[in-house]
Amino acid sequence: MSTYIMLGKIPGSPEERKNLLLQREKEKEQQDLMGISQAQKRMIDFLIGKKGYSFEDMDINREFCIEVSDTRFAVKADIILKVDGRNLFLIKCVMSSPESWERHSIAFGRVADSFQIPFALVTDSEHAKILDVVAGKPVSEGLDSFPDKEKARELVRSTVFSPFPEEKREKERRILYAFDAITCSATLADPSAEKR
Repeated sequence: MSTYIMLGKIPGSPEERKNLLLQREKEKEQQDLMGISQAQKRMIDFLIGKKGYSFEDMDINREFCIEVSDTRFAVKADIILKVDGRNLFLIKCVMSSPESWERHSIAFGRVADSFQIPFALVTDSEHAKILDVVAGKPVSEGLDSFPDKEKARELVRSTVFSPFPEEKREKERRILYAFDAITCSATLADPSAEKR
């Protein structure tokens, strides 16, 4: 990977190059402290180096508390991409079989937060599918089809951010709960803890 792709832009001077390298080094140290997986690191590098996003545009490993009947459990977002202050993309980074995580990502985007996260990307860093969470349908395939930051800003302006209908939320929560039971990746939240 050339240096300018790694930095996210072509530096205008040696001083700017030095500052960008220092910034990337700080971001990598922060990633290490956050316990980021290799798949997440590859995606973060792609978003910064090829699509013009910054580390500040991302919420990484953010947990959400979900309630199903009398049970509370935590689900974790690998990456939430924020554009102009809105959660625009939920990104699921997996080692293999990204298609098996598509329904999980749609359910997550629909009910994890108070408003739907309108789009999801499921990727193993090689294969990728972008999903319209609201419609529950694929939009495009391949990492090249992922919008850069400027196109994402246009997308934010043309997207209606709405909550998922209350009468349908339980089904989506149960889908997340089923994935949690299968993967054993989430831990039960303390019932007395406040909702997040």
